[in-house]
Amino acid sequence: MQTSDIDTEKQPLLGSQSNHHDNDISINNPQTYTTPEISENGSAKPVQTDEFSFRALGRRKKVIFVIIGMVNFSAFTCFSLLAPFFPAEATKKGASTTIVGLIFSCFQFWIFITSPIFGYFLTRIGAKFTFISGIMVCGSCSLLYGILDKCPPNEVFIAMCFLCRTVEALGCSAYLTAAAAIIAREFPHHVTTVFGTLETFTGIGLMVGPPIGGALYEAGGYGLPFWTMGAILLTCGFISFIFMPGQDEGTRVFKGSVLQLIKSPLAVISCLTVFCGSFSLGFLDPTLANHLKVFNLSSLYVGLIFLCAPAVYGLTAPLLGYLSDAKSWTGSMMMIGLFFSGISYIFLGPAPFLPFVPFTLWLTIVMLCFVGLFVGCCLIPTFTGILIGARQLGLDESLDTFGMVSGLFNSSFSLGAFAGPSIGGLLQDNFGFGWAASSCAFLYLASTLVVILFKFTSKQGFNKPPT
Repeated sequence: MQTSDIDTEKQPLLGSQSNHHDNDISINNPQTYTTPEISENGSAKPVQTDEFSFRALGRRKKVIFVIIGMVNFSAFTCFSLLAPFFPAEATKKGASTTIVGLIFSCFQFWIFITSPIFGYFLTRIGAKFTFISGIMVCGSCSLLYGILDKCPPNEVFIAMCFLCRTVEALGCSAYLTAAAAIIAREFPHHVTTVFGTLETFTGIGLMVGPPIGGALYEAGGYGLPFWTMGAILLTCGFISFIFMPGQDEGTRVFKGSVLQLIKSPLAVISCLTVFCGSFSLGFLDPTLANHLKVFNLSSLYVGLIFLCAPAVYGLTAPLLGYLSDAKSWTGSMMMIGLFFSGISYIFLGPAPFLPFVPFTLWLTIVMLCFVGLFVGCCLIPTFTGILIGARQLGLDESLDTFGMVSGLFNSSFSLGAFAGPSIGGLLQDNFGFGWAASSCAFLYLASTLVVILFKFTSKQGFNKPPT
Protein backbone atom coordinates (compact mmCIF):
# COMPACT_ATOMS: atom_id res chain seq x y z
CA MET A 1 0.00 0.00 0.00
CA GLN A 2 1.34 3.42 -0.86
CA THR A 3 1.82 5.90 1.95
CA SER A 4 -0.74 8.24 0.39
CA ASP A 5 -3.34 5.52 0.93
CA ILE A 6 -2.85 5.14 4.67
CA ASP A 7 -3.00 8.71 5.82
CA THR A 8 -6.23 8.15 7.70
CA GLU A 9 -4.74 5.53 9.98
CA LYS A 10 -3.35 8.16 12.39
CA GLN A 11 -5.54 11.17 11.67
CA PRO A 12 -6.02 13.52 14.64
CA LEU A 13 -9.35 15.31 14.97
CA LEU A 14 -9.67 19.01 15.54
CA GLY A 15 -6.78 19.79 17.82
CA SER A 16 -3.49 19.06 16.07
CA GLN A 17 -2.13 19.15 12.59
CA SER A 18 -0.21 16.72 10.53
CA ASN A 19 2.55 17.54 8.10
CA HIS A 20 1.61 20.16 5.48
CA HIS A 21 0.94 17.41 2.95
CA ASP A 22 -1.01 15.27 5.42
CA ASN A 23 -2.09 12.84 2.77
CA ASP A 24 1.51 11.86 2.10
CA ILE A 25 2.52 11.05 5.68
CA SER A 26 3.85 7.56 6.27
CA ILE A 27 2.43 5.67 9.20
CA ASN A 28 6.00 5.29 10.47
CA ASN A 29 6.60 9.03 10.62
CA PRO A 30 3.45 10.75 11.87
CA GLN A 31 4.90 14.20 12.48
CA THR A 32 2.54 16.79 13.93
CA TYR A 33 2.76 20.34 15.14
CA THR A 34 0.41 22.94 16.51
CA THR A 35 0.22 26.71 16.50
CA PRO A 36 -1.73 28.81 18.98
CA GLU A 37 -4.88 30.61 17.98
CA ILE A 38 -7.16 32.74 20.12
CA SER A 39 -10.54 31.08 20.68
CA GLU A 40 -13.86 32.85 20.99
CA ASN A 41 -13.41 33.46 24.75
CA GLY A 42 -9.82 34.66 24.37
CA SER A 43 -7.99 31.48 25.34
CA ALA A 44 -5.24 29.92 23.28
CA LYS A 45 -5.84 26.66 21.45
CA PRO A 46 -3.87 24.60 18.93
CA VAL A 47 -5.11 24.68 15.35
CA GLN A 48 -3.93 24.03 11.88
CA THR A 49 -2.28 26.90 10.05
CA ASP A 50 -2.42 25.91 6.40
CA GLU A 51 -5.50 26.65 4.34
CA PHE A 52 -7.57 24.15 2.44
CA SER A 53 -6.50 23.74 -1.17
CA PHE A 54 -7.89 21.13 -3.53
CA ARG A 55 -4.74 21.21 -5.66
CA ALA A 56 -2.58 20.44 -2.62
CA LEU A 57 -4.54 17.30 -1.76
CA GLY A 58 -3.18 13.84 -2.48
CA ARG A 59 -4.80 11.43 -4.90
CA ARG A 60 -6.82 9.65 -2.20
CA LYS A 61 -8.48 12.78 -0.87
CA LYS A 62 -9.13 14.16 -4.35
CA VAL A 63 -10.89 10.94 -5.35
CA ILE A 64 -13.06 11.00 -2.22
CA PHE A 65 -13.92 14.68 -2.69
CA VAL A 66 -14.88 14.24 -6.36
CA ILE A 67 -16.91 11.08 -5.75
CA ILE A 68 -18.96 12.58 -2.91
CA GLY A 69 -19.54 15.76 -4.91
CA MET A 70 -20.66 13.75 -7.95
CA VAL A 71 -23.00 11.62 -5.84
CA ASN A 72 -24.45 14.64 -4.01
CA PHE A 73 -25.32 16.31 -7.30
CA SER A 74 -26.81 13.19 -8.90
CA ALA A 75 -28.73 12.05 -5.81
CA PHE A 76 -30.35 15.38 -5.02
CA THR A 77 -31.21 15.93 -8.66
CA CYS A 78 -32.97 12.56 -8.50
CA PHE A 79 -34.76 13.39 -5.22
CA SER A 80 -36.11 16.71 -6.50
CA LEU A 81 -36.97 15.92 -10.13
CA LEU A 82 -40.50 14.65 -9.40
CA ALA A 83 -41.82 17.97 -8.07
CA PRO A 84 -43.13 19.39 -11.39
CA PHE A 85 -45.17 16.40 -12.57
CA PHE A 86 -45.64 13.77 -9.84
CA PRO A 87 -48.45 15.54 -7.92
CA ALA A 88 -50.62 15.73 -11.07
CA GLU A 89 -49.86 12.11 -11.97
CA ALA A 90 -50.65 10.97 -8.42
CA THR A 91 -53.94 12.86 -8.51
CA LYS A 92 -54.91 10.96 -11.66
CA LYS A 93 -54.31 7.75 -9.68
CA GLY A 94 -56.67 8.80 -6.91
CA ALA A 95 -54.22 10.29 -4.41
CA SER A 96 -55.43 13.44 -2.65
CA THR A 97 -53.22 16.49 -2.13
CA THR A 98 -52.82 15.48 1.52
CA ILE A 99 -51.63 12.00 0.53
CA VAL A 100 -49.17 13.47 -1.98
CA GLY A 101 -47.80 15.70 0.78
CA LEU A 102 -47.37 12.68 3.05
CA ILE A 103 -45.59 10.76 0.28
CA PHE A 104 -43.10 13.62 0.03
CA SER A 105 -42.68 14.16 3.78
CA CYS A 106 -42.28 10.49 4.75
CA PHE A 107 -38.90 10.62 2.99
CA GLN A 108 -37.51 13.02 5.62
CA PHE A 109 -39.29 11.19 8.45
CA TRP A 110 -37.49 7.93 7.76
CA ILE A 111 -34.12 9.67 7.41
CA PHE A 112 -34.76 11.23 10.84
CA ILE A 113 -35.45 7.80 12.32
CA THR A 114 -32.67 5.81 10.67
CA SER A 115 -29.67 8.19 10.48
CA PRO A 116 -28.58 7.62 14.11
CA ILE A 117 -28.96 3.87 13.58
CA PHE A 118 -26.71 3.88 10.52
CA GLY A 119 -24.28 6.12 12.40
CA TYR A 120 -24.07 3.70 15.31
CA PHE A 121 -23.45 0.65 13.12
CA LEU A 122 -21.26 2.42 10.56
CA THR A 123 -17.96 0.68 11.31
CA ARG A 124 -19.67 -2.66 11.80
CA ILE A 125 -21.27 -2.42 8.37
CA GLY A 126 -18.34 -0.57 6.79
CA ALA A 127 -18.33 3.08 5.74
CA LYS A 128 -17.57 2.37 2.09
CA PHE A 129 -20.15 -0.43 1.93
CA THR A 130 -22.80 1.78 3.58
CA PHE A 131 -22.04 4.63 1.18
CA ILE A 132 -22.21 2.48 -1.96
CA SER A 133 -25.22 0.44 -0.80
CA GLY A 134 -27.17 3.61 -0.09
CA ILE A 135 -26.46 4.95 -3.58
CA MET A 136 -27.46 1.67 -5.22
CA VAL A 137 -30.71 1.50 -3.24
CA CYS A 138 -31.59 5.08 -4.25
CA GLY A 139 -30.88 4.35 -7.91
CA SER A 140 -32.92 1.14 -7.86
CA CYS A 141 -35.88 2.87 -6.20
CA SER A 142 -35.76 5.57 -8.85
CA LEU A 143 -36.05 2.91 -11.56
CA LEU A 144 -39.02 1.39 -9.73
CA TYR A 145 -40.66 4.80 -9.43
CA GLY A 146 -40.66 4.95 -13.21
CA ILE A 147 -43.15 2.07 -13.47
CA LEU A 148 -45.56 3.13 -10.70
CA ASP A 149 -47.87 4.69 -13.28
CA LYS A 150 -48.65 1.11 -14.35
CA CYS A 151 -50.02 0.28 -10.87
CA PRO A 152 -53.79 0.03 -10.29
CA PRO A 153 -55.16 3.35 -8.97
CA ASN A 154 -56.06 4.32 -5.41
CA GLU A 155 -54.85 2.01 -2.60
CA VAL A 156 -52.33 -0.06 -4.59
CA PHE A 157 -50.71 2.98 -6.22
CA ILE A 158 -50.56 4.90 -2.92
CA ALA A 159 -49.12 1.92 -1.03
CA MET A 160 -46.41 1.38 -3.65
CA CYS A 161 -45.50 5.07 -3.60
CA PHE A 162 -45.06 4.98 0.17
CA LEU A 163 -43.06 1.76 -0.06
CA CYS A 164 -40.68 3.06 -2.74
CA ARG A 165 -40.28 6.40 -1.00
CA THR A 166 -39.53 4.71 2.32
CA VAL A 167 -36.89 2.36 0.90
CA GLU A 168 -35.35 5.25 -1.02
CA ALA A 169 -35.16 7.21 2.23
CA LEU A 170 -33.27 4.32 3.86
CA GLY A 171 -30.75 4.39 1.02
CA CYS A 172 -30.40 8.16 1.26
CA SER A 173 -29.94 7.96 5.04
CA ALA A 174 -27.20 5.35 4.66
CA TYR A 175 -25.29 7.24 1.99
CA LEU A 176 -25.55 10.66 3.70
CA THR A 177 -24.45 9.31 7.08
CA ALA A 178 -21.48 7.48 5.59
CA ALA A 179 -20.49 10.46 3.41
CA ALA A 180 -20.42 12.93 6.31
CA ALA A 181 -18.43 10.50 8.47
CA ILE A 182 -15.91 9.95 5.65
CA ILE A 183 -15.52 13.73 5.25
CA ALA A 184 -14.89 14.13 8.98
CA ARG A 185 -12.23 11.40 8.94
CA GLU A 186 -10.45 12.36 5.72
CA PHE A 187 -10.46 16.16 6.28
CA PRO A 188 -10.27 16.51 10.08
CA HIS A 189 -8.91 20.07 10.00
CA HIS A 190 -11.13 21.32 7.17
CA VAL A 191 -14.45 19.64 7.94
CA THR A 192 -16.55 22.77 7.57
CA THR A 193 -14.74 23.97 4.44
CA VAL A 194 -15.17 20.64 2.67
CA PHE A 195 -18.71 20.20 3.95
CA GLY A 196 -19.66 23.68 2.72
CA THR A 197 -18.03 23.14 -0.67
CA LEU A 198 -19.82 19.83 -1.18
CA GLU A 199 -23.10 21.51 -0.20
CA THR A 200 -22.74 23.48 -3.43
CA PHE A 201 -23.16 20.24 -5.38
CA THR A 202 -26.23 19.44 -3.29
CA GLY A 203 -27.71 22.88 -3.90
CA ILE A 204 -27.12 22.70 -7.64
CA GLY A 205 -28.76 19.27 -7.73
CA LEU A 206 -31.82 20.60 -5.92
CA MET A 207 -32.00 23.56 -8.30
CA VAL A 208 -31.67 21.69 -11.58
CA GLY A 209 -33.73 18.65 -10.52
CA PRO A 210 -37.19 20.14 -11.14
CA PRO A 211 -36.38 21.62 -14.59
CA ILE A 212 -34.61 18.41 -15.65
CA GLY A 213 -37.55 16.35 -14.41
CA GLY A 214 -40.02 18.56 -16.24
CA ALA A 215 -38.04 18.48 -19.48
CA LEU A 216 -37.63 14.69 -19.43
CA TYR A 217 -41.30 14.25 -18.58
CA GLU A 218 -42.30 16.36 -21.57
CA ALA A 219 -39.89 14.45 -23.81
CA GLY A 220 -40.65 10.88 -22.79
CA GLY A 221 -43.51 10.69 -20.33
CA TYR A 222 -43.71 9.64 -16.70
CA GLY A 223 -40.99 7.01 -16.60
CA LEU A 224 -38.12 8.76 -18.43
CA PRO A 225 -37.03 11.14 -15.62
CA PHE A 226 -36.83 8.31 -13.08
CA TRP A 227 -35.12 5.86 -15.42
CA THR A 228 -32.55 8.44 -16.52
CA MET A 229 -31.54 9.59 -13.04
CA GLY A 230 -31.81 6.06 -11.64
CA ALA A 231 -29.32 4.83 -14.24
CA ILE A 232 -27.00 7.75 -13.44
CA LEU A 233 -27.16 6.97 -9.72
CA LEU A 234 -26.41 3.29 -10.31
CA THR A 235 -23.45 4.33 -12.46
CA CYS A 236 -22.24 6.54 -9.59
CA GLY A 237 -22.49 3.51 -7.32
CA PHE A 238 -20.31 1.40 -9.62
CA ILE A 239 -17.77 4.22 -9.94
CA SER A 240 -17.68 4.55 -6.14
CA PHE A 241 -17.18 0.79 -5.77
CA ILE A 242 -14.18 0.88 -8.11
CA PHE A 243 -12.47 4.10 -7.02
CA MET A 244 -13.59 4.96 -3.46
CA PRO A 245 -10.79 4.09 -1.00
CA GLY A 246 -11.66 1.85 1.95
CA GLN A 247 -12.55 3.50 5.25
CA ASP A 248 -12.95 0.74 7.83
CA GLU A 249 -10.96 0.74 11.07
CA GLY A 250 -11.46 -2.92 11.86
CA THR A 251 -13.58 -4.66 14.44
CA ARG A 252 -13.51 -3.21 17.96
CA VAL A 253 -15.82 -2.23 20.79
CA PHE A 254 -17.27 1.28 20.67
CA LYS A 255 -18.46 2.77 23.95
CA GLY A 256 -20.29 5.82 22.61
CA SER A 257 -23.90 6.26 21.55
CA VAL A 258 -26.28 8.95 20.40
CA LEU A 259 -27.62 9.16 23.97
CA GLN A 260 -24.10 9.88 25.17
CA LEU A 261 -23.53 12.41 22.39
CA ILE A 262 -26.62 14.46 23.29
CA LYS A 263 -25.25 14.85 26.82
CA SER A 264 -23.06 17.54 25.27
CA PRO A 265 -24.82 20.94 25.52
CA LEU A 266 -22.90 22.08 22.43
CA ALA A 267 -24.15 19.11 20.42
CA VAL A 268 -27.73 19.89 21.48
CA ILE A 269 -27.29 23.58 20.61
CA SER A 270 -25.92 22.63 17.19
CA CYS A 271 -28.83 20.23 16.57
CA LEU A 272 -31.30 22.97 17.50
CA THR A 273 -29.63 25.24 14.96
CA VAL A 274 -29.80 22.52 12.29
CA PHE A 275 -33.48 21.99 13.05
CA CYS A 276 -34.24 25.72 12.71
CA GLY A 277 -32.51 25.95 9.34
CA SER A 278 -34.15 22.91 7.77
CA PHE A 279 -37.55 23.76 9.30
CA SER A 280 -37.58 27.23 7.77
CA LEU A 281 -36.44 26.02 4.34
CA GLY A 282 -39.06 23.26 4.34
CA PHE A 283 -41.68 25.77 5.46
CA LEU A 284 -41.40 27.56 2.10
CA ASP A 285 -42.29 24.52 -0.03
CA PRO A 286 -46.07 24.41 0.58
CA THR A 287 -46.57 28.09 1.43
CA LEU A 288 -44.58 30.39 -0.84
CA ALA A 289 -46.37 29.67 -4.13
CA ASN A 290 -49.79 30.56 -2.68
CA HIS A 291 -48.29 33.65 -1.07
CA LEU A 292 -47.11 34.85 -4.50
CA LYS A 293 -50.47 34.37 -6.25
CA VAL A 294 -51.37 38.00 -5.68
CA PHE A 295 -48.67 39.02 -8.19
CA ASN A 296 -50.22 36.87 -11.00
CA LEU A 297 -46.86 35.40 -11.99
CA SER A 298 -46.38 32.56 -14.43
CA SER A 299 -45.20 29.17 -13.19
CA LEU A 300 -41.77 29.90 -14.69
CA TYR A 301 -41.30 33.05 -12.62
CA VAL A 302 -42.58 31.38 -9.46
CA GLY A 303 -40.08 28.58 -10.03
CA LEU A 304 -37.26 31.10 -10.47
CA ILE A 305 -38.24 32.84 -7.23
CA PHE A 306 -38.13 29.48 -5.47
CA LEU A 307 -34.51 29.17 -6.61
CA CYS A 308 -33.40 32.36 -4.82
CA ALA A 309 -32.76 30.84 -1.39
CA PRO A 310 -31.10 27.56 -2.49
CA ALA A 311 -29.03 29.36 -5.14
CA VAL A 312 -27.58 31.85 -2.65
CA TYR A 313 -27.08 29.06 -0.12
CA GLY A 314 -25.21 26.89 -2.61
CA LEU A 315 -23.03 29.72 -3.90
CA THR A 316 -22.02 31.03 -0.48
CA ALA A 317 -21.59 27.67 1.31
CA PRO A 318 -17.89 27.23 0.38
CA LEU A 319 -17.02 30.73 1.63
CA LEU A 320 -18.98 30.23 4.84
CA GLY A 321 -17.26 26.89 5.40
CA TYR A 322 -13.85 28.48 4.86
CA LEU A 323 -14.60 31.29 7.33
CA SER A 324 -15.77 28.82 9.95
CA ASP A 325 -12.60 26.71 9.61
CA ALA A 326 -10.05 29.49 9.10
CA LYS A 327 -11.36 31.84 11.79
CA SER A 328 -12.92 29.28 14.19
CA TRP A 329 -16.14 31.32 14.19
CA THR A 330 -18.40 28.34 14.87
CA GLY A 331 -20.46 29.98 17.62
CA SER A 332 -20.40 33.48 16.18
CA MET A 333 -21.60 32.29 12.77
CA MET A 334 -24.44 30.34 14.39
CA MET A 335 -25.59 33.41 16.29
CA ILE A 336 -25.33 35.73 13.29
CA GLY A 337 -27.10 33.24 11.04
CA LEU A 338 -29.92 32.55 13.50
CA PHE A 339 -30.55 36.22 14.31
CA PHE A 340 -30.56 37.56 10.76
CA SER A 341 -32.55 34.58 9.46
CA GLY A 342 -35.20 35.54 11.98
CA ILE A 343 -35.15 39.15 10.81
CA SER A 344 -35.39 37.97 7.17
CA TYR A 345 -38.53 35.93 7.90
CA ILE A 346 -40.14 38.89 9.69
CA PHE A 347 -39.77 41.00 6.53
CA LEU A 348 -40.57 38.08 4.21
CA GLY A 349 -44.11 37.86 5.63
CA PRO A 350 -44.20 40.72 6.15
CA ALA A 351 -45.11 40.34 9.81
CA PRO A 352 -48.65 41.62 10.62
CA PHE A 353 -47.27 43.54 13.63
CA LEU A 354 -45.17 45.66 11.21
CA PRO A 355 -47.93 47.31 9.14
CA PHE A 356 -45.51 49.89 7.71
CA VAL A 357 -43.52 47.19 5.83
CA PRO A 358 -44.92 46.87 2.28
CA PHE A 359 -45.76 43.54 0.67
CA THR A 360 -43.91 43.88 -2.62
CA LEU A 361 -42.31 41.42 -5.03
CA TRP A 362 -38.87 42.99 -4.84
CA LEU A 363 -38.81 42.82 -1.04
CA THR A 364 -39.89 39.16 -1.14
CA ILE A 365 -37.06 38.29 -3.55
CA VAL A 366 -34.45 40.20 -1.52
CA MET A 367 -35.57 38.51 1.71
CA LEU A 368 -35.41 35.07 0.08
CA CYS A 369 -31.81 35.81 -0.93
CA PHE A 370 -31.06 36.85 2.65
CA VAL A 371 -32.68 33.64 3.86
CA GLY A 372 -30.34 31.61 1.65
CA LEU A 373 -27.30 33.51 2.94
CA PHE A 374 -28.08 33.52 6.67
CA VAL A 375 -29.57 30.03 6.86
CA GLY A 376 -26.30 28.85 5.31
CA CYS A 377 -24.41 30.91 7.89
CA CYS A 378 -26.07 29.08 10.76
CA LEU A 379 -26.20 25.61 9.13
CA ILE A 380 -22.67 25.22 7.74
CA PRO A 381 -20.77 25.40 11.11
CA THR A 382 -23.14 23.02 12.92
CA PHE A 383 -21.41 19.79 11.88
CA THR A 384 -18.18 21.09 13.37
CA GLY A 385 -20.15 22.17 16.44
CA ILE A 386 -21.34 18.60 17.04
CA LEU A 387 -17.79 17.31 16.46
CA ILE A 388 -16.42 19.70 19.07
CA GLY A 389 -19.19 18.60 21.45
CA ALA A 390 -18.10 15.00 20.97
CA ARG A 391 -14.50 16.00 21.72
CA GLN A 392 -15.61 17.82 24.87
CA LEU A 393 -17.24 14.58 26.07
CA GLY A 394 -13.95 12.76 25.55
CA LEU A 395 -15.23 10.49 22.75
CA ASP A 396 -12.42 8.84 20.83
CA GLU A 397 -11.36 10.27 17.50
CA SER A 398 -12.53 7.47 15.24
CA LEU A 399 -14.85 6.63 12.41
CA ASP A 400 -17.31 5.37 15.05
CA THR A 401 -17.55 8.84 16.56
CA PHE A 402 -17.75 10.49 13.16
CA GLY A 403 -20.58 8.11 12.25
CA MET A 404 -22.55 9.05 15.37
CA VAL A 405 -21.99 12.76 14.73
CA SER A 406 -23.07 12.35 11.11
CA GLY A 407 -26.17 10.39 12.08
CA LEU A 408 -27.23 12.99 14.66
CA PHE A 409 -26.68 15.84 12.19
CA ASN A 410 -28.70 14.18 9.41
CA SER A 411 -31.44 13.19 11.85
CA SER A 412 -31.78 16.78 13.14
CA PHE A 413 -31.88 18.16 9.60
CA SER A 414 -34.51 15.67 8.46
CA LEU A 415 -36.70 16.30 11.51
CA GLY A 416 -36.82 19.98 10.57
CA ALA A 417 -37.37 19.20 6.89
CA PHE A 418 -40.27 16.92 7.89
CA ALA A 419 -41.86 19.34 10.38
CA GLY A 420 -41.39 22.51 8.29
CA PRO A 421 -43.81 21.75 5.43
CA SER A 422 -46.37 20.10 7.72
CA ILE A 423 -46.51 22.84 10.36
CA GLY A 424 -45.98 25.61 7.80
CA GLY A 425 -49.01 24.57 5.75
CA LEU A 426 -51.13 24.26 8.89
CA LEU A 427 -50.11 27.70 10.14
CA GLN A 428 -50.76 29.35 6.77
CA ASP A 429 -54.22 27.78 6.47
CA ASN A 430 -55.22 29.01 9.92
CA PHE A 431 -53.35 32.29 10.39
CA GLY A 432 -52.06 33.40 6.98
CA PHE A 433 -48.55 33.58 5.54
CA GLY A 434 -47.55 36.66 7.57
CA TRP A 435 -48.05 34.98 10.94
CA ALA A 436 -46.70 31.66 9.64
CA ALA A 437 -43.45 33.32 8.52
CA SER A 438 -43.33 35.19 11.83
CA SER A 439 -43.45 31.84 13.65
CA CYS A 440 -40.25 30.87 11.83
CA ALA A 441 -38.77 34.20 12.88
CA PHE A 442 -39.73 33.64 16.52
CA LEU A 443 -38.14 30.16 16.41
CA TYR A 444 -34.91 31.66 15.06
CA LEU A 445 -34.81 34.53 17.56
CA ALA A 446 -35.54 32.24 20.51
CA SER A 447 -32.74 29.92 19.35
CA THR A 448 -30.41 32.92 19.06
CA LEU A 449 -31.08 33.68 22.71
CA VAL A 450 -30.34 30.07 23.66
CA VAL A 451 -27.02 30.11 21.79
CA ILE A 452 -26.01 33.45 23.36
CA LEU A 453 -26.80 32.16 26.85
CA PHE A 454 -24.83 29.01 26.17
CA LYS A 455 -21.84 30.94 24.82
CA PHE A 456 -21.54 33.18 27.87
CA THR A 457 -22.49 30.72 30.62
CA SER A 458 -20.76 27.51 29.53
CA LYS A 459 -17.20 26.95 30.69
CA GLN A 460 -16.18 25.13 27.51
CA GLY A 461 -18.48 26.98 25.11
CA PHE A 462 -17.48 26.46 21.47
CA ASN A 463 -13.83 25.83 22.30
CA LYS A 464 -12.01 22.76 21.05
CA PRO A 465 -10.50 20.83 23.96
CA PRO A 466 -6.72 20.37 23.96
CA THR A 467 -5.38 17.15 22.49
